[in-house]
Amino acid sequence: MTTKVTVPGKKSLTTTLEISKAIKAYYGGVKAAKAEGKPVIWSYGLIPREIFHAMEAPVLYLEHLPMVLAAKQLSGRYMQVAEEEGLSRDVCAFHRCFAGCAVADERDPYLDNLFVPPDLIVATNLPCMSETKSFLLTADHYDCPYYFMDTPINTWGKEIPDYAIEYFSGQLRGALDFMAEFGYTVDEDKLKEAVRLSKKLVLLWEEIDECRKAVPTPMTSVDGFTACYPLVQLPGTEIGVSIYERLLEELKGKVERKEGVLDDEKLRLLWVGVPPVYNMGLLNYVEKYGAVVVKSTVEYLAGGAYDPAIMDAGRPLESLANKALVDIINPTSQNMVDFIVKSARDFRVDGIIGVVKRTCGLLPGYLRLIKDAVYEQVGVPSTIFDLDGLDIREYDDPSSKANLDSFIETLLASKRR
Repeated sequence: MTTKVTVPGKKSLTTTLEISKAIKAYYGGVKAAKAEGKPVIWSYGLIPREIFHAMEAPVLYLEHLPMVLAAKQLSGRYMQVAEEEGLSRDVCAFHRCFAGCAVADERDPYLDNLFVPPDLIVATNLPCMSETKSFLLTADHYDCPYYFMDTPINTWGKEIPDYAIEYFSGQLRGALDFMAEFGYTVDEDKLKEAVRLSKKLVLLWEEIDECRKAVPTPMTSVDGFTACYPLVQLPGTEIGVSIYERLLEELKGKVERKEGVLDDEKLRLLWVGVPPVYNMGLLNYVEKYGAVVVKSTVEYLAGGAYDPAIMDAGRPLESLANKALVDIINPTSQNMVDFIVKSARDFRVDGIIGVVKRTCGLLPGYLRLIKDAVYEQVGVPSTIFDLDGLDIREYDDPSSKANLDSFIETLLASKRR
């Protein structure tokens, strides 16, 4: 139930509406696997999902379930539960929400439809150090075995050295061996197929992005936020590829017909940071000015921003290790800054909206670097303000809209001049 100041985002594409059904089916599959006696895994951190799909393992992901709950405005409740268990309100909102789901004595019916207790935990410190601790509350609560994957921090940039790839591929192999102890067999052919499908998924995503660069754009970031689900949760699967093939076909048709989100597109905006999942209508709010949010960086934080040429099905673990280490969220700031600068140029944006998720120790640190680089290299201005994308208790609707109003009015005035 949304409050008076929040509204769901408006989706304009048939395919993104279908993705909601795929999400429900995925969680239903996890519950069915549990009922069949399969050990359910909880995954903390941006571990390459392909290893789980190759083993046909049912998994709940830290990065996804909290967003599903936030969209229903339930995330604050479970953050409160985690805080009562001792987690500071300064801990990442995603972590608090997931931990609250784990330890809550009572869960509302919506969460019950999705929630499955863990039998195993596989965790990592990618993308941030708090990942190393946030899962421990759950591990203690369920007294279940866990495996921790140490991920090297990217201090190299776009070219990852062989020794780092070798080290992290060994960590991935260790995770596979750990899961094998609980009945999940490691099939090298399936692992290779998962890498092949993952590469195909990203190649399709790149084509989708090309369609989104059209003026007027056929796709908003509200649709994009839903459309990144296969990147986040389904890389290495046929269903992920199938969804993107349908999405690409739909977008190509719109581009050919010159059908944009808006009939009169005056401004193109880029959203940097986690959007208000509990109020995605805020991204549509700017449309009253003839502005459209054409892209959001959160769509790329679990893949999709790397060169798919690094994916070699003949070397599956090395490919997945390289993909994870070069991810723009693995904290070498230059990779993230370069990605945003390129996006601002390629998508011909007029302005950047940067939001500070207070409880994140990683993303806010990029914002000033991004603001300076984009203005210096592309001439595009930015606005930056506080907005926790997951915790509605910290959301202020009037000030958020006031920030957008003043920024967009300034951009429009500058265009008129």
